[in-house]
Amino acid sequence: MDQGKAQFILNSSIENLRRHEDEINRLNVFPVPDGDTGTNMLHTMISAVKEVAKVEDSSAKDIWKAITYGSLMGARGNSGVILSQIIKGICDELANHHEITTEVLIKALRNGAKVAYQAVKKPVEGTMLTVIKDIAMAAERISKTEIQPTELLEYVLEEAEKSVERTPKLLQTLKDAGVVDAGGYGLVIIGRGILAAIKGEQIKEKAIINTSNISVTRETIEYAYCIELMIKSNGIDMKSLESELDCLGDSMLVVGTPELTKVHIHTNDPGRVLQIATNLGSIDNVQINNIIEQSAKREQAVKEDLARAESKVGVVAVANGNGIKDILLSLGVDRVVDGGQSMNPSTADILKAVNDIPSNEVIILPNNKNIILAAHQVASLTSKRISVIPTKTIPEGFSALLSFDKDALFEKNVSNMYKAINSIKTGEVTYATRDGQCGEFKNGDYIGLFNGKIRKTGVDLISTTVGLICDMIDADDEAITILAGEQVSKEEMDKLKKEVEDKFPNIELEIHNGNQPIYYFIIGVE
Repeated sequence: MDQGKAQFILNSSIENLRRHEDEINRLNVFPVPDGDTGTNMLHTMISAVKEVAKVEDSSAKDIWKAITYGSLMGARGNSGVILSQIIKGICDELANHHEITTEVLIKALRNGAKVAYQAVKKPVEGTMLTVIKDIAMAAERISKTEIQPTELLEYVLEEAEKSVERTPKLLQTLKDAGVVDAGGYGLVIIGRGILAAIKGEQIKEKAIINTSNISVTRETIEYAYCIELMIKSNGIDMKSLESELDCLGDSMLVVGTPELTKVHIHTNDPGRVLQIATNLGSIDNVQINNIIEQSAKREQAVKEDLARAESKVGVVAVANGNGIKDILLSLGVDRVVDGGQSMNPSTADILKAVNDIPSNEVIILPNNKNIILAAHQVASLTSKRISVIPTKTIPEGFSALLSFDKDALFEKNVSNMYKAINSIKTGEVTYATRDGQCGEFKNGDYIGLFNGKIRKTGVDLISTTVGLICDMIDADDEAITILAGEQVSKEEMDKLKKEVEDKFPNIELEIHNGNQPIYYFIIGVE
């Protein structure tokens, strides 16, 4: 593991945590609903990557040590400190080996779970501890099989997701609030980022729980303050410190080394904790947070989310490709169902997405002619008010959403969206899977479809695409939107952008990574 690769992988996990930070914060109800688990885990990972950047001798051993030290120094809250111990256990084992084989990775995951459990005086099942334990056990189960490290990571991540889904069955607090464990979910989010970086792919999103259905629960908070600090000393007895702090509160963690010790505790007497710590050495990175205030803020935020969700019109859309999904979500879609050409979702898939939204009125965008019928079936299977806008393509879906107003009445939105889809023209560039009947194209040639009919063919991707766009453009057209597929390179995107701008300098052009399969380019003209 070199320095650059380590930073790239860590940054991928950090970026995914950033995207889900608020979602994880909303989930947190254990040990108290302080609402900052996502933020704490994010700071822990950021500190780790910053420490890696400082490494001068970029040997693998030094990088693992830097990740361990950085995560400990940046750890915040229960979740951050436990995460730092998971990281420590994994990195300590990896540092003993020159190569990361499947066997080494299994040992590292096992050690990550072991060190994390040892750090917590009173481990509670149904938390991130359970999830890391289940990850380690899953890895053990396939230890005797022929499997590559990347395949192992894929497998244990799937098992981690299942473990997170089980957490409400293990912890009544989670079940009562209608959530999964926030820290465990955070581990999954980190894992998705790491796996995507290693494979060189887009991060695969998969909903584990609908956070909009979180219940507002009022917990009894016994200890009002969360205090954490570092003790720098010539060496202290960490077990003795644990015993001295034990009577002052709960959620206690004393980790690190005798010379550099991280302390975390929930207490009603932060002054006494500080006094004990200063008697042992110099203290640094002191943070004292009022848990009652944090809990009240989270409760208010959840109430506001629920109020907004119940009053708005919901939207479910069908799509494939992470880039397209991101655009749909940014345009106001509440749930995206995986599906599209050659991958049609079932009525049950769409129904689940509809029911996951707290809104009582939901608009469905099929975005493919083969999905419209399945979407219409949903109306008879739910008590919610449903309207299916018969979008046959992704550009039609985008056009419908641009006319959508979450504050407008259901009927008004349906009317506006129906009108909007008639103003868009759709082009698609794919490849031929057989020779044309009249010899107009051969198997493997590029083909350009305009409103579902073949209009251009060729052996060059860019010239075929430009030719199709020329056929689509009329004198009144004002805008072109192009979505590049997963198989399209940046160089090809740049070349297409330049050629289209040169041919149509007065037409607004947007080109995005859609990451969709099958179609090299999806084109919308209006």
